[in-house]
Amino acid sequence: MLLTRRFLARLAALLPLAACDDGWVAEPMVRLPPGLPPGATEPRRWAFGEAAARLLDRPAGLRGAPAETAWAAALVEYLATAFQDGALPDGRHLTRLLREGRTALRLTLGLPVEAPPQAMADALLAAAGRRAGAVPAPLASALAGFDPEDARLAPLRRALRAVRDALAAQLLPR
Repeated sequence: MLLTRRFLARLAALLPLAACDDGWVAEPMVRLPPGLPPGATEPRRWAFGEAAARLLDRPAGLRGAPAETAWAAALVEYLATAFQDGALPDGRHLTRLLREGRTALRLTLGLPVEAPPQAMADALLAAAGRRAGAVPAPLASALAGFDPEDARLAPLRRALRAVRDALAAQLLPR
């Protein structure tokens, strides 16, 4: 009985912490066009692999390549909403980091920070030539002048590294 009272007292002390959500608000999931990840059984891992390859592993390949830059940015829009469902134990933390990275990327490209993620993904996919639609001239110009080594993108690189570590830990638990 004493153990139960102690347990309940500790549990009651934690309840206010559980109610605190640090301003967490889930966003609607970004949908990529169907058929983009051919054969991908895990679209999140596939999208992450594509984004990390372009933005972390081979960023110089984005310099002077507006379509590739738009594709990578669209994947970041997707990833910023992809891990908020709790599939990973630290999904909220990763989502927060990815949202910060998305904001840094949008600012670097001169895109509106407050724009809905799906609208931004659609515009970027159109710019990448993977979805029909007109590409506004300022977006085309920003994509053409994108510098993947820009210091303002540090939050995005940090977020992608954190996701890489989390996915690796999920595959190879210690």
